[in-house]
Amino acid sequence: MHWTKLTFFFCLLCLTGFAQKKKQVTALPPIAPPSKADYAVLEKRMVCKYQNKYSPVERLKFFPFSRYKKVMLIAFELPEPRDEIVYTDTTKAPINPSIKEEFHHALLEKNQKLDLTRLKEKKILSALEVDKLTDVLYNFGYTSTKSYKGLLIAESRGYSCYEPRNAIVFLDEDGLIAEYIEICFACHKRKESSEKIKTGEFCDDKYELIRKYFQATGIKYGTRKNDG
Repeated sequence: MHWTKLTFFFCLLCLTGFAQKKKQVTALPPIAPPSKADYAVLEKRMVCKYQNKYSPVERLKFFPFSRYKKVMLIAFELPEPRDEIVYTDTTKAPINPSIKEEFHHALLEKNQKLDLTRLKEKKILSALEVDKLTDVLYNFGYTSTKSYKGLLIAESRGYSCYEPRNAIVFLDEDGLIAEYIEICFACHKRKESSEKIKTGEFCDDKYELIRKYFQATGIKYGTRKNDG
């Protein structure tokens, strides 16, 4: 009986030791945050580099250039907020302070006519100008996209503001808005009308490159440094 108890106790110790050893083996070490030197390497890789990967014909195969041939650059002024509105309870005195409503009718709506009266500047692009635009979008990319110490580069989210004043608009055969890329150069943010739109890699200098392209075509409003 005593031998049986010792055997059982020894087996129990073995099982406990094996479980602890297994637990120690599977435990993952804490992950250290990337160092400043690591971030410096990644930042260098995010800088735009002209790669000349796509020919003029290949660039026009990217959507929406592949489908819509009429491309327009526009500049527009943000509408003023509507008048103050006081929300009240009809059975009592006013329950809320005045609230300025920020709602306004969107300028860019798919399958709608572009309201030209709300534009400050506009430019229909020639075939040569479209070629230059696609060159900026698709032939400028990250210096490197390779993993570094398990870290990958990611597009910057821009600043917290979003006050777009410019856009690239694609019109269909009836002159209706088919697709668009709305841009805020001051905030380094954009909005695409469809997930199908291919904009290329937005490396660190891409907004600056597009801003200069707008200026080269004659679009000034929203592209100047003091327009923010």
